[in-house]
Amino acid sequence: MTVSRPEALASAKKLCRTLMSAPLPQVRAQTIFAELVRAKGWDPAHQDLIAAFGEWLASRPPPAALKARCEALLAAIG
Repeated sequence: MTVSRPEALASAKKLCRTLMSAPLPQVRAQTIFAELVRAKGWDPAHQDLIAAFGEWLASRPPPAALKARCEALLAAIG
């Protein structure tokens, strides 16, 4: 199921705000990525940023780095 870009951004921002209080921050970050991927309407540069975020998540970064990277991504695409 696809969602609009504004819906995906709103959902991702909400998830990002509570990222570090989540029982499993890595899973929450993956959920943020999934929300962004299923949205329609990204321009190619934003798609590249989202894909790079997904690749970074696949490298299993430390939990302490997740929130800053999520916030940076959302600022860049929002």
